[in-house]
Amino acid sequence: MKDVGIDAAYVATVLSFHSLALAGFKFLTGFLYDRFGLRFTMTVCDMAAISVMLILAILTNSALGRTLAFAYGILSSMALPLETIMLPILANDIFGEKSYNKVLGLFVSINTAGYAIGAPLANWTFDTCGSYKPMFYVCCFIMMIITIVFQYVITVSHHHRQDIINKEAF
Repeated sequence: MKDVGIDAAYVATVLSFHSLALAGFKFLTGFLYDRFGLRFTMTVCDMAAISVMLILAILTNSALGRTLAFAYGILSSMALPLETIMLPILANDIFGEKSYNKVLGLFVSINTAGYAIGAPLANWTFDTCGSYKPMFYVCCFIMMIITIVFQYVITVSHHHRQDIINKEAF
């Protein structure tokens, strides 16, 4: 936000609000999962992540830009549970309790590897292009693919789980 000229004090306000909203959205994510299931909860978090990247890509130092910056603060709070509380939820819901411990370790490791790869790649993009905008668009596209793939994975895993339950019933 500061790269596009938004005042540091305003950025601090947005990020302070973001931190408060994040606490609430972590609880809300758990509630959404309990009430509506994995597919809905993942979709909400994924759409928030896609929106955040689009907002950062088009952000400017204007009245609209400052409004979008505040929207970023809210939406990024909705997207961040993907990196934290959604990992154990995904491991349990997709792979079940028997494989939970093994799969959760893999999920966390892959998530950490993404951080290790993503940050230098984003910085390289900035050094090469003079802006993070191309990386935001690339990440947005990747997140769209991930959203679609996870919908498929959730469907397949639930079908497999139902098949196992049906076999155990006989």
